[in-house]
Amino acid sequence: MIQFSNLRYLWQVPTKTYRDIQLRIEQFNTYDFDGNHNRIQYEFQGNVNWINNWWTEIGFGHKPRIFGNSFLRGGPRWRFADENFGFLFFGSDKSKKMSFTLGYVDGVSKENVVDFKKYVVRMNYQPFDSFNMSLETEFEKTEDKTQYVSERDFGNEKRYILGNINNQSWSTTLRMNYSINPNMSIQFYGQPYIARGRYSNFNYVNNPTSESINDKVIWYASNQISESLNTDGTTIYTIDENLDAASDYSFEKPDYSYVQFRTNLVARWEYIPGSELFFVWARGGVGAGDSRNSLTKSFRNQIIDRPLEDTFLIKATYRFVR
Repeated sequence: MIQFSNLRYLWQVPTKTYRDIQLRIEQFNTYDFDGNHNRIQYEFQGNVNWINNWWTEIGFGHKPRIFGNSFLRGGPRWRFADENFGFLFFGSDKSKKMSFTLGYVDGVSKENVVDFKKYVVRMNYQPFDSFNMSLETEFEKTEDKTQYVSERDFGNEKRYILGNINNQSWSTTLRMNYSINPNMSIQFYGQPYIARGRYSNFNYVNNPTSESINDKVIWYASNQISESLNTDGTTIYTIDENLDAASDYSFEKPDYSYVQFRTNLVARWEYIPGSELFFVWARGGVGAGDSRNSLTKSFRNQIIDRPLEDTFLIKATYRFVR
């Protein structure tokens, strides 16, 4: 169940400085089917369309209550740390042949459990009516002290293992559309995507619904956790929780580096009204690299220096008309 309210105020009479201003205040609550109150969020947002048709969007919000029923993968309910966030976007006149958008999003939670940052750059170019091109780049960086890792048994108890993750991701999306005539068009889409996660400071759940992280989890001491190399080359963490010099449970090192590259070139021909031919060329690849490498080095090693897969497709449609 969701309860929400929205209050909005508009200034629509232009001045020497702006064309219009919009202010909005939102509030919502969510409940699950058991009647648990899972989320409260408040948000303020302002939009200004300046006299030169440039624009600015700014906002901030507060989440004093965040519960998740699935975070521990079948375990008990989990309370996330209270969170504050803010964002700022501004851009140039979208009616021009070339326009851009710059954006920044920042979120931080209570006790610095989660720290999130996102940077956005967008550009759009349309030199004439039949052609347009857009380029969007996003970089995200997240630090989370309670990222889920795995579940293990410790005697008759469950151990939900978490860790401090340093996650970075980068993506760039290029789109081009060209309409030769109303019946023929060419479209291109390309996107490299890179994500890397490094874990440290492992801990396990103690009181999942506590407000403070110090009550919510217990960190492994240095003499409780040891690192070793498996026969297949993977890194294993072994836990001796009760310090009896015997292994109680273990889990693999969860660090990762994921790279994906996708491109599509599509030619469309409407040979008769309602019936079309599509010629598609898709090229791309995926890879998993060394999490110790930088994002750019992972992309070079896993995509540029390796052969990509090519796929060709022809699709035809025909409209039967009585």
